[in-house]
Amino acid sequence: MRRIAFGVLVLAFAACTAKEEKKLTIEDIRGTVVLETTTVTMGWDYQMRGMYIDGDGKVWSFEQHGTPWYPEKMKKGELTERDMLAKHQNKKQIGTVDPKLLVDMAQLMPAAAKGSIVRAAGSGEGEASGTLEMAYQLDRDSKKYTEIILAGTGEKAATNSSESAKMLVDYLHQVQNLVGYR
Repeated sequence: MRRIAFGVLVLAFAACTAKEEKKLTIEDIRGTVVLETTTVTMGWDYQMRGMYIDGDGKVWSFEQHGTPWYPEKMKKGELTERDMLAKHQNKKQIGTVDPKLLVDMAQLMPAAAKGSIVRAAGSGEGEASGTLEMAYQLDRDSKKYTEIILAGTGEKAATNSSESAKMLVDYLHQVQNLVGYR
């Protein structure tokens, strides 16, 4: 019942925010990374682990140890498709989500991208440990993803002021619980 109520709330909110934005379809997000949570532990024993949802509705986990992963070009807020492949190289499918609901959630990303990001002093830069929850929009022509910070904890503490971002974080947490990821 709670999941149905959340779904109705999301659909209503998406309808309100999508009036000025292009209506997404499953084809717009197919084959892309849509939402992700990543935890990084820096130090002597580097570890990066996370979970992401792709545009086909598949839920994946990934994990890397040893050598820290960095994008090829350190351009803030932007990753290439190649960067994403390297980041998720040890992926393992752990579940699926309803593709229609995923498209509805993706409708919230443009509004989430407009939210103000507040970070704790000194957080999120350089080699900080913590968790980031992100949404990604792929420009298929340039083959580059734009990162949308939804939330962060630990040394990556961040808050997005957008209600859409908060709804995306709630959805991401529901998916984590659904597939047993922690």
